[in-house]
Amino acid sequence: MPAKHKNDYDVIIIGSGMGALSAASIFAQMKKKRVLVLERHFVIGGFTHMFKRKGKYEWDVGIHYIGDMAKDSMPRALFDYITQGKLKWNKMPDTYDVFLYPDLTFNARDGAENYKQELITLFPYEETAIRKYFDDVKKVVNWSARYFVTKTFSSKIDFISSALTLPGSELALMTTKEYLDKNFRDEKLKAILVSQWGDYGLPPSMSAFATHAIINSHYFNGAYYPVGGAKSIADGVIPIVKEAGGDLLINHTVDEIIIENGKAVGVKVTHKKGNDIIKKEFYADTIISDAGAYNTYNILIPENIHIPFRNEIDDFPPGTAHVSLYVGLNDDPRKHGFQGENYWIYSSYDHDTRFANRNELLNGEVSGMYVSFPSVKDPEAKGHTMEILAFLDYEPFKKWVEQSWLKRDEEYVKLKTDISEALINFVTQKLPALKDLIEYTELSTPLTTEHFTGHPAGGIYGLPATPEKFKKKWLGIHTPIKNLYMVGADSLMLGLLPAMMSGALAYGVIEGIPLNLIKVFSTAMKYSKSINIKE
Repeated sequence: MPAKHKNDYDVIIIGSGMGALSAASIFAQMKKKRVLVLERHFVIGGFTHMFKRKGKYEWDVGIHYIGDMAKDSMPRALFDYITQGKLKWNKMPDTYDVFLYPDLTFNARDGAENYKQELITLFPYEETAIRKYFDDVKKVVNWSARYFVTKTFSSKIDFISSALTLPGSELALMTTKEYLDKNFRDEKLKAILVSQWGDYGLPPSMSAFATHAIINSHYFNGAYYPVGGAKSIADGVIPIVKEAGGDLLINHTVDEIIIENGKAVGVKVTHKKGNDIIKKEFYADTIISDAGAYNTYNILIPENIHIPFRNEIDDFPPGTAHVSLYVGLNDDPRKHGFQGENYWIYSSYDHDTRFANRNELLNGEVSGMYVSFPSVKDPEAKGHTMEILAFLDYEPFKKWVEQSWLKRDEEYVKLKTDISEALINFVTQKLPALKDLIEYTELSTPLTTEHFTGHPAGGIYGLPATPEKFKKKWLGIHTPIKNLYMVGADSLMLGLLPAMMSGALAYGVIEGIPLNLIKVFSTAMKYSKSINIKE
């Protein structure tokens, strides 16, 4: 039996995304644990980090708008608590999303009743189905709360750990298309209802209705944006972790989880410091991975450790990849009619066919995009910015993966230029007021995502949110390895709030459910009320 290692920390967390930041802050505050957060990128935050160009343009890479941030909500309370009130929120306009189709424009407005009435006004002959839809969405949201609780139990507890056994599972686990085809006749109405499918990366025929319902309802009470941008989340958490004796280390790539006698005891790390490559090992009683299921089970856990579902992970469809065009503007978009709302722009109502043909973007053909104005949403923004997102596979970029991300060849640069021009041409045709505002552009590809996040094939949402994903009992907070736990998109579901919630649930699982989990939520609510009263 090997000698017991001297622990460097109480908790080691792999990655610094929302799940990691949530868990790190809660452990530091509730138990004064010394937490080590290890990040492969040179910025803490995962998809909550930001970057700047020309000294004035700044963009989020993953957080574009958030729902459920009213002052009396539990998600708001948790954000208040894990950042100790440092994170502020700016409410977006009453119309937070605009869906642009060839012959129809729909404004998604604050309030479920407003949303519902707008749909009924446009499609009065579908009123009964529309009302049923909102009732069904509510049922699925209730199902999801029970589903999240099952993710805190070990998969060995079969009778409560399966999504299939939960009331409402038949509705939740059909595909979104199956639900729409069963309940609606009008193809335009079906398309409008799923216009935000880019928020979860799968068209109706592939996504679980649970995924659609949870994301769609997330914005029923309006949308918000973090003041100072998403980096403000990490800015709030970092001093809390450090005050408890912890550390958050950048340019530290975890290569392996150290497992001895069936227990996770530490991690092997590569630290890049200038031109130097330094190998390190850190030890702790608790290891938490925010690196995703594939990286955790099939990369970081040594091959000689038996993981019964490794083949299932390998066989899972790849995560959805995308390109992002970051645009600097020469004037305030509000002067030109843009008040901070997002635009979902589509060339047709057939989302499934559009997704199937997404790689036509390589030939200059754009069939849809998401457009956001982060500088208008953030009252602290210094320069005027826009972001354009479109889905595009990893495979066409694969041949450049071995080239340095700082200096890829001319063919790669030309491809990025062509894609950028296609996106600009499309958006300026649909929103002509933008034509004379564009001053700076920079495109990220799936290779960019893969390089900075370590996500296989540049996937942005983890394992795809299909009905099959929800049925996997091995996805959750627990792992088959003692003292090793999971947080993030693959432990619950995709999205900022589920990721944040996974950090709280991981704390509860590790420290003891239900008392410690209840204590986190009650402490967060009390803290949130106290600071909001002062406001």
